[in-house]
Amino acid sequence: MPSMRHRGVATLCTGLVATAALAQVASKSGGPLPFEEAVYDVKSYDVGLKVDPADKSIQGTTKMVAKAVIPSNAILLDLDSRFSVQMVTDGRYPLKFDRQDNTVRIFFPQSKQPGETITTVVTYSGKPKVAKNAPWDGAFVWAKTKGGQPWVSVALEDDGADMLFPCKDHPSDRPDEVWMRITVPDPLVAVGPGVESAPPAKHADKTTTYSWHMPLPIANYSVVFNAAPYDLVEDSVKSVGGQTVKIPFYVLPEDKDKAPKLIAELKKYFAFMEKYCGPYPFRTVKLGVVETPHLGMEHSTAIAYGNKFRFRDDGFDWLMLHEFGHEWWANLVTASDWRDMWVHEGFQSYMDSLYQEETHGRAAYLASMKGRKQAVQNKIAVAPRQSMSSSDIYTGDIYDKGALVLHSLRFLVGDKRFFDCLRRMAYPTAEMETWTDGRAQRLVTTDDFLSIAERESGMRLDWFFEVYLRQPALPKLQSEVKDGVLHLAWQTPDGLRFPMPVEVEVDGKRTRVPMKDGKGSLKVDGSSFKIDPDGWVLMAR
Repeated sequence: MPSMRHRGVATLCTGLVATAALAQVASKSGGPLPFEEAVYDVKSYDVGLKVDPADKSIQGTTKMVAKAVIPSNAILLDLDSRFSVQMVTDGRYPLKFDRQDNTVRIFFPQSKQPGETITTVVTYSGKPKVAKNAPWDGAFVWAKTKGGQPWVSVALEDDGADMLFPCKDHPSDRPDEVWMRITVPDPLVAVGPGVESAPPAKHADKTTTYSWHMPLPIANYSVVFNAAPYDLVEDSVKSVGGQTVKIPFYVLPEDKDKAPKLIAELKKYFAFMEKYCGPYPFRTVKLGVVETPHLGMEHSTAIAYGNKFRFRDDGFDWLMLHEFGHEWWANLVTASDWRDMWVHEGFQSYMDSLYQEETHGRAAYLASMKGRKQAVQNKIAVAPRQSMSSSDIYTGDIYDKGALVLHSLRFLVGDKRFFDCLRRMAYPTAEMETWTDGRAQRLVTTDDFLSIAERESGMRLDWFFEVYLRQPALPKLQSEVKDGVLHLAWQTPDGLRFPMPVEVEVDGKRTRVPMKDGKGSLKVDGSSFKIDPDGWVLMAR
């Protein structure tokens, strides 16, 4: 997602219509997982949609195939209360269901046993939520192009994928593959994730169905579509993995002449990300870009781009780099609970700043990190241990403070070890970098990164993670000069251990001061000195 800084009565039914609840109950993605969602593992979704821009409504049928992991005679699907459910079947026979608030509880004639296949087909319709400020609130955007044609976009990360289709709306369960069949009025073109699975099918009512198949695991909030009278600009790039990766850019006709410049920039970002984070994860599928009426989102293989081609003087487009980088930090490596969302946003925000070092040198990188410090809020922990919904964890700190934590870790362990940590967080082994069948994609926690960082650095780092990520307050550095000696001491919340070294510059000479037991000293003899002159260590100022 783009940076924060730029930004009724339940009815038991058998084939009967269950109407949407009169009172709209706020939808949230993630959080504690209800038992009737924990009992199954999603394998695939097949999402069929008929989109009516004039009425701002959709009709949908979603088939879910899952495996039972705990015996249960019922499962729960999430679906926004704005939609009415006409029917639920197992693909052949009607199933009883209970519609309440933002859920559909589905009952089976007999309890599903572990390993048994679960199939549900839900037919539904309604007017979906309209986003007030996409992509920061998840919903539909019904816009118009300059030529007056409909321009439809969907962004779902915050409010959840149940704003579009019935699903298990929790980050811990990604489908292994997804089909989307989107029917839109002519001359609109509908773009989804993955590759086209069939040629566009034109209908007598002047609509066309566009069929897409994502053959690799994908986060729920990337199961979206965009539709407009798009033109297609095509290119390709060579991956370090050896594959030629297709770059289809679906762009509005009036912006078609600008597309090649953005693609040229994107190829630079591609080389940069592969250098530090390993091969592009979806190199056998595509690197798709779709122009959108909202700012942008990291929708896997169909990245939403809405920065209006606002290039910096050197050609840089911050939005394109940020959303593309999420193909590693969100789509390859996905937080298993939103409490670890900083793995998406903090890591990619760090890569955004690292790109400034790559292209403009160390001073540009340090200036970028200095700017991030002004945005740190310290309201909640960056990576709390309790389960969180996306809207509860979504603060600027998962971006800026998360990036600054990585910045400080780089200072602590050194460049080589730090960049080894980054690459192994993306791909834990060199062998995994060669996999293209989806096995390399992982659901992770913050503790996974702790384990990788300790292994790659050879250092004990639990104290570092505890202070910086598990609670909100920053450490304070106390300093005092006495008898020509600078005495330093860390002050931490609840007296947490924090042996973080500090660099001190004395008369132009820099010394790394060890802080065993949180204390250290350096002889200064009345000379002028500066503590942490480059701002490597995240601390309360």
